[in-house]
Amino acid sequence: MTEEEVPQEELQICPICHKARHLGVLETCTKCKTALTHDKSDPNTGYCAICEPLIPSSILEECSLAIAQAAPEDVGCTISSQKRNTKKYYKSMNSWMDTLEELNDITNDSPLPEDNMEASCCIRWATYISFTVNLLLLAAKIVAVSSSVSYTIISSVTDSALDIIAGTIISCTAAHSKFTREDLDKYPLGKSRVHVVGILVFSVLMAACALYIILQCILSLVGHQVPDKTTLPAIIIMGATIGIKLTMAIVYYLLGHPITKTLAEDHRNDVLTNSFGLFMYWGSSKLGWWMDSAGGIVLSAFIVFSWTMNALENAKMMLGKSAPPEIIRSITYVAAHHHPLIMSVEQVIAFQAGPMYLTELHIVVPGNLPLELAHWIGESLQLKVERMPDIERAWVHVDCESHNENEHVLFMRAAGKLEQEPPQSTQNVSVNVEQPQTPEQV
Repeated sequence: MTEEEVPQEELQICPICHKARHLGVLETCTKCKTALTHDKSDPNTGYCAICEPLIPSSILEECSLAIAQAAPEDVGCTISSQKRNTKKYYKSMNSWMDTLEELNDITNDSPLPEDNMEASCCIRWATYISFTVNLLLLAAKIVAVSSSVSYTIISSVTDSALDIIAGTIISCTAAHSKFTREDLDKYPLGKSRVHVVGILVFSVLMAACALYIILQCILSLVGHQVPDKTTLPAIIIMGATIGIKLTMAIVYYLLGHPITKTLAEDHRNDVLTNSFGLFMYWGSSKLGWWMDSAGGIVLSAFIVFSWTMNALENAKMMLGKSAPPEIIRSITYVAAHHHPLIMSVEQVIAFQAGPMYLTELHIVVPGNLPLELAHWIGESLQLKVERMPDIERAWVHVDCESHNENEHVLFMRAAGKLEQEPPQSTQNVSVNVEQPQTPEQV
C-alpha cells in the first residue's frame, strides 16, 4: 500500500520532519527513513537533504509524550496485566525494604513491644460505659415494645440483650488482660486468647437468637398477623438509639484499641440495624402490614451472617493457622542475620493461636561449638524474635546438622516414616557379654 492508497483521515505527520505524511502511527516518511538507515560517516547518504538536525530534542520529547498518551494497541503494547503485576511486585518490594529497616533496628536491648491486648485504665472504663449504655437502651426498648408489639422492635431488643452479653464478655476480657507472675503457672502462654473465646461464645448466642426470631417472623407472615400501630414513644426511642450508637461507634473506633474496635464494630452494626428497623416499623402502618415481619427477618438474617463471619474468623485463630509469608520471611531474615556462627536456618514455623503468632525456629551451628556459646546464640535469638511485632512467643532449637524430617513425631507421621511394627521379643535377642578372665586363667 502506497501513501496515495491510504485514506486522507488515516495519514499522520512524520514525527521527525513534521512535513511528510506516513502510513501508520509513529512511522517516519521515506526520506527520513532512508537517512536513519545509513551511517553518518558515509558521504554518499542523503543525510544532507535534511537541513535541520536529524532528531532534535524537542522532537524526542514530543515522541515520548505521544507514546505515553497513545493506547497500548497503537504502540504494539497489549500487556497491561503484566504492567499491573510489575507494579504490584515493586510495591511489595518497597514494603519489604521498609520492613527490613525496622527489622535491622531490633536488638536484644530494644524496648519490649506493646501488648495490644492489654487494656489500660481508659480502655477498661470505655468497656464499662458501653455496658451501661447498652443496659439503659435495653430498658428503653422494652418500654417501646410494651407500647407497641412489633417483630422489628423485638429483633432490636434481642440485639440489645445480646449486646449486654457481649459487653460482659469484653469487660471480663479487659479486666483479665493483665497477668502477673502467678498467672503464668495457670496460663503459661498468657491470656490473650480469652478475647477470642469470648467472641466465639457470643457469636453462637447471637446466631441462635436471630434464627429463632426469623422463625417467628415467618410464622407471622404465613398467618397474616397484622402488627400494632406505630407509637410516638417507640419512634423516639429508636431514633435516640441510632444517635447514641453512632456517636459511640465513632469515639470507640478513634481509641484504636482492639477491644474498643470490636465494640465500635458492634455499635456500627447497631446503627444500621436500628435505622432499617425504624423504617420498617414506620412502614408497617403506612405502606404495608408485612413490612414489620419482613424487617425482623432481614435484621435477624444480617445478625446471623455478620456474627457467623466473625465466628469463622476467630475460629481460624484458635485452629493454629499458618502465618502469612510476610511474617515467616521476616522471622527468617532476623534469624539468618543474628550471628555469624549461624550456618543456616533449617526451619521456621509460625502459626496463629490467638490474636498473635507463635513461632518455632531451627538453626544450624558448627558441631564443635561450646555448649555455653550455642545456648547464648539460641537464647539471644529467641529474645530478639519475641521483640518483633505480632510475635507473642518464640522457641529456638539449636542443631548441628539438618534433619528437620525427624524433629517431631508429627512430621515423621506426615512423611510416612512411622511404621507400626510389633516390638521384638526379648527371648529372641541374644546378647554376648564378654566374661572377665580370672587370675588363674591369666
